[in-house]
Amino acid sequence: MTHIVILAGGWGVRLWPMSNRSRPKQLLSLGGDRSLLARTLARVASLAPPERVLAVTSELLRDLMAEELAPVPDARVVGEPTGRNTAPAIALAAHILVREDPDAVMIVLPADHIIGDDEAFCQTLSLALLAASTEDALVTLGVVPTRPETEYGYIEALGPAGTEGTLLVRRFTEKPDRDTAERFLDKGGYYWNSGMFVWRAGLFLDAVSRFLPDVAGALDAVTAGVEDEAFKSQVAVYYDSVPSISVDYGIMERSDNVIVVPSDFGWDDVGAWSALGRIWEPGEDGSSVSGDATLVDAADCIVHAEGGIVAAVGVSDLIIVHTPEATLVCPRDRARDVRQIVDELRKQGKW
Repeated sequence: MTHIVILAGGWGVRLWPMSNRSRPKQLLSLGGDRSLLARTLARVASLAPPERVLAVTSELLRDLMAEELAPVPDARVVGEPTGRNTAPAIALAAHILVREDPDAVMIVLPADHIIGDDEAFCQTLSLALLAASTEDALVTLGVVPTRPETEYGYIEALGPAGTEGTLLVRRFTEKPDRDTAERFLDKGGYYWNSGMFVWRAGLFLDAVSRFLPDVAGALDAVTAGVEDEAFKSQVAVYYDSVPSISVDYGIMERSDNVIVVPSDFGWDDVGAWSALGRIWEPGEDGSSVSGDATLVDAADCIVHAEGGIVAAVGVSDLIIVHTPEATLVCPRDRARDVRQIVDELRKQGKW
């Protein structure tokens, strides 16, 4: 059967201060009528019922996420006592699912991405499910690139795979520089790494045993079901034993049985403030504005105002964000460095 796994543990620090500890990125609407998390769940509601949805999030966020994920049963929102990146989280989810359903096929989705065309997205997932069910392969969704993006990883395709409409993966490339991204676009055969996956849970656990034996061994500590009293303490033992490693680096880049489904459904991971310039339609001056803002002789800015007016005169290429808690101003091309502010705030005990 098909199961949905939603990764909902991030804090969205590059969207600070709009994304913060009381309202992390996945709970923001960002132009929609519901939160990113609620939209993620609704998007795949036709593929699996709530009892076959499993979410993994930070223990600090668990209650918030469980409320937003209703009608998913509360016990199926798993809290991580400490963050260990995506590989341990997905491995734990696969371990839980294969104990419940030895034939489980799992769709792994981040909680905080934007999808423009839900129908095309579900059609793509249907193809990925077919490939994952019929081939001994780990399936990933690769987005057809529309610009030489340096904030995304890339997947290079080798040629047709066994399932029509899918391709063999030659290699993964981490975030490239501008020249390399432009070369990938010109050459073709490269796709953005969306971080969305489909595979048989048992096959993925085989890969974990092969490439991440420490993680596989630590899973032995988790013998209880999600509704059992011992489950939370066993999960704590597991997380205390595993390294922090991404599924891309730990599994996907090392595997020789990966296939990609080329995808075009209006995807954006909204990874930094620069992404809001694509999501909030810019005006004639090139500025993208959310909230109560007044710009005079300003151009190409990204402005977000909460709890007051933001006014800017004679500036360009800035990100200006005001919330009741904090104000951010930075050059537009330094959007990725907002993480450094959060790191500094943590040192000061202000995050």
